[in-house]
Amino acid sequence: MLTAEGCRQRRQRLWDQLEEKPDWILVSDPRHLNYLTGFYASPFSFRSNGAGAVLILGREGESILVTDNVLDVYADAAHVDEVVAHTWYDCSTTAPHRQALLFENALERLKQCSGSVFGFEATVTPTAVVHGVSSERQGIRWYDIDPVLHRLKRQKDPDELVLIQRAMDAGTAGFAAARENVRAGMTEQDFYQVVLNAAIKEAGEPVILYGDFVSGPRTAEVGGPPTHRVIEKGDMLLLDCSVVVDGYRGDFANAWICEGTPTTEQQRRCDACLEAMRLAEAMLKPGTSCQEIHRAVEASFEEKGLLELFPHHTGHGLGLGHPDAPFLVGGSLDTLLEGDIVTLEPGLYSEEVGGMRFEHNYLITAEGPQQLSGHHLGL
Repeated sequence: MLTAEGCRQRRQRLWDQLEEKPDWILVSDPRHLNYLTGFYASPFSFRSNGAGAVLILGREGESILVTDNVLDVYADAAHVDEVVAHTWYDCSTTAPHRQALLFENALERLKQCSGSVFGFEATVTPTAVVHGVSSERQGIRWYDIDPVLHRLKRQKDPDELVLIQRAMDAGTAGFAAARENVRAGMTEQDFYQVVLNAAIKEAGEPVILYGDFVSGPRTAEVGGPPTHRVIEKGDMLLLDCSVVVDGYRGDFANAWICEGTPTTEQQRRCDACLEAMRLAEAMLKPGTSCQEIHRAVEASFEEKGLLELFPHHTGHGLGLGHPDAPFLVGGSLDTLLEGDIVTLEPGLYSEEVGGMRFEHNYLITAEGPQQLSGHHLGL
């Protein structure tokens, strides 16, 4: 879980970077509730089904979380000054509309918050809350904080890195288990189960696992979820997956041959991907243009006559979302920032040879990239 001090510092940075200081800020995006308070309702519990919360932040440092009684176990663990958790369902009477009750209670608590300038997430804050506040006060002004929040999330704090590394370690265990245990005769869904079991064991708790689990001719399609396709000896296996721990994730990939050895052309393409990755790694420094990194990878493939087989981005940012900024693509306007976590994932795909992709994750530091993912790369 995120720390109290980390959440406090993130809230303070939010205030510090707002050009206009509103009287109050309203936050309801689940990712931002987590980021600013550590409030994270487990997706593995009925408690979180259809649930939500509203965070009210005051310019004097106040932090108030409005939710309902069924989420009290998560609200009590959040790093806030006050929790408002009215009864939604008590197992004895019919429960009202959950979100409607949340908004009603948020508006009731806001009556105690004087002021006329409100920061909000323009694309997320419920219309019912915005209309409710505006109808009860004269001269209300709304200030969109979304751009500032999204920029802040790029530069990771130490407590965020702890959760991301836990997700990375669970993913690394899943990759090792897949390499050792996936065999001909298993299905792609068995493939997924092998990775999931190892990731859960490493994390010590249930985790979300998603991504690409493809084999044989399906690897030429770049990726896809696992199916009932039976894996054959000599198939290319492509695994590109993310493990999510408390909302934070890693994202890395590898390809290999099931119970076999690569052909000469498969190995040539693998070597080309790994060379492109090394070139890109050397450019992972604060201030570097993400477009330039992508162009360097394209140039590396072009000189080998392979560029037309590289159909996607070089990489992207990572953390509470996937993909997040910065975007390592030809049309990117982003530059790397210290504290970014980014992926590099060069890949090549064709029906006659199969598809392959190789990916590591990196923390951008002033001294250069710090590799966070530890799985083996190569066919």
